[in-house]
Amino acid sequence: MSIARGVNIMANQTLKWLLVGPGDIARSRVAPALTSAERSELVAVCGSKRRTSAEELAAKHQVKLVYDDLDEALEKSGADAVYIATPHRLHVDMLKRSLAAGKHVFCEKPLGINAGECRDAVRAVRNAPDLKAGCSNYRLFTRQFRTLEKILQSGEAGELLGAWMQDEEPYYNPGNHPLLKSWGANPELSFGFYLINLSQKLFGDPEEVFCSASGFNCDNRSEYDLDDLQNIILRFPGGKQVTILLNFTARNVPVHHAYSFICSKGRIVFPACPPHYDEPIRLITSGRVLTLEDSVTGTDGKRPNWHLPMVQNFVDTVLNGGTPHCTVESAAMTAVITEAIERSAVSGRWETVPALL
Repeated sequence: MSIARGVNIMANQTLKWLLVGPGDIARSRVAPALTSAERSELVAVCGSKRRTSAEELAAKHQVKLVYDDLDEALEKSGADAVYIATPHRLHVDMLKRSLAAGKHVFCEKPLGINAGECRDAVRAVRNAPDLKAGCSNYRLFTRQFRTLEKILQSGEAGELLGAWMQDEEPYYNPGNHPLLKSWGANPELSFGFYLINLSQKLFGDPEEVFCSASGFNCDNRSEYDLDDLQNIILRFPGGKQVTILLNFTARNVPVHHAYSFICSKGRIVFPACPPHYDEPIRLITSGRVLTLEDSVTGTDGKRPNWHLPMVQNFVDTVLNGGTPHCTVESAAMTAVITEAIERSAVSGRWETVPALL
């Protein structure tokens, strides 16, 4: 039996949002996207332990309703959809409560802190067929990635065979929380999510994974137990593979974030990737290196709000029908793959990736 049906909002053609969690990502990207997207309106903010921050965020965007309690906000705000931007450990519980209240829901990544609860999220979504649900990967909407997809579809670079992806940056921790696994701190979840999920979009789900991981704590931080240097290999059907390097060993060094997609007729290179950079990608084939200037996402040299096209896609999906580009199922499978990576880091062996359900 499916749970509560969603509110019919087709009549007024505006999606009304409740934003839960007034943290850094909500302030810098999510709230501006919810208020800038077409046919989208932010009507309420909820911050159970951050009332002042919630009030400040609401005031900045002329939002009148502020709540401390999620259940009260779900009942009284009049929102059609919920955007969850809380700490990772709260995501799945809030997603399930939002669906049970008959709300469409979009969640920040990662979907959850382990594969088990992510599978619970998938079951909850499937039990609410009248509602739309998604999980963030804004990098799928950058013009750089869209250009990559067009090149691959055209066959100009040949068949996609593999990739390497490199993300070297300080561990993102604006709240200065303990960087402990028990707190949900996890490089694979926080940063590897994007790269694993992007690989799924291009290659499908991997059959096997391998990971070599080490923890150095070069800055001698207290309350720290992360593996801050990781080399990950995803192996796909037909021998295709993706190599991912995650490096968070030092805080005060420039970010290095780059991709190279290996094709049968050449390479497609992202020399400096969003969100830290907005640089054109390069198509390298026999005797030619072509810089694709129109692959830049921003305009007039201005950095874009990376979340805006993703939010717009979800709004359009709710109002027009269809499936969101970023699905809960895909994000849950990312969690399943991530746990296989973690098992490999411990076992020192290739680990098989199990099915989602």
